[in-house]
Amino acid sequence: MIRVGAAISAARPAQWLKNAPVLAGIVFGRRLGDATAVRHVGLTFVAFCLVASAGYLVNDVVDVEADRAHPLRRRRAIAAGRLRARPAIVLAGCLALGAGGLATRVPAAAGLDLLAYGTLTLAYTLGLRRVAWLGVAAVAGGFVLRADAGARAAEVAPSVWLLALTGVLALALAVSKREADARRVEGNGRRGLARATDALLGATGLGYLAYGVSPDTVALHGTRLLPLTALPVLAALARYRRLLRASTDGAGPAERIARDPILVGLGVLWGFACVLVLRRPGP
Repeated sequence: MIRVGAAISAARPAQWLKNAPVLAGIVFGRRLGDATAVRHVGLTFVAFCLVASAGYLVNDVVDVEADRAHPLRRRRAIAAGRLRARPAIVLAGCLALGAGGLATRVPAAAGLDLLAYGTLTLAYTLGLRRVAWLGVAAVAGGFVLRADAGARAAEVAPSVWLLALTGVLALALAVSKREADARRVEGNGRRGLARATDALLGATGLGYLAYGVSPDTVALHGTRLLPLTALPVLAALARYRRLLRASTDGAGPAERIARDPILVGLGVLWGFACVLVLRRPGP
């Protein structure tokens, strides 16, 4: 019998925050007033959450021995023995089937992105992560697929800006996770990783500002106010960097963001500002 509490813990619902890029296309594609687009994007978001949780379950079964030797991961349900491997795999299969069912109710292109994401996640667990920068690239690719799927679900053309910025930010977070791991093990982050994290975080902030002032962006949205939404973005990037350098617990980006009320607040402020600016164009 599957213990409900252990199963929920192993599915890591806190990590569903990583699927936020699915929602970007409908906001920046100005389709929030389209009920069909909203429904399709919502279903796509849920499907990605289900596939992500299935991936975490498979990952924890594969890594159970290594997790038991890790100071943080040993608390995970499977490593701690609160959820056995076989029920975990069955649950992962059920979640994947549920995601597949939802994929039949959204535009086919979004469903293909979901399939590609699930395949990439499995490949990452089974081998890609063992090749340093290939693993980082796979993580970033998963975020780009999320953003693309959200745009396809809303039936808007995926913005090159949206996909590029999503990829760069994902690279920054993936590299920062490895920096945090190095700091936990070695007592300080390796300088190369720290420099890469800083460069990628900076590129994300500058890239978003460039997107906001781009003539194509102004023409698309009919407003010059979008750069104002970069303020919470820049503040959040700086806050994340400071927390990363001050911590030695090896926490992942999602955990670090979710447990910091300032970062959560800045994320909410950014989302609200984007909706407000894009719904009420300025001069």
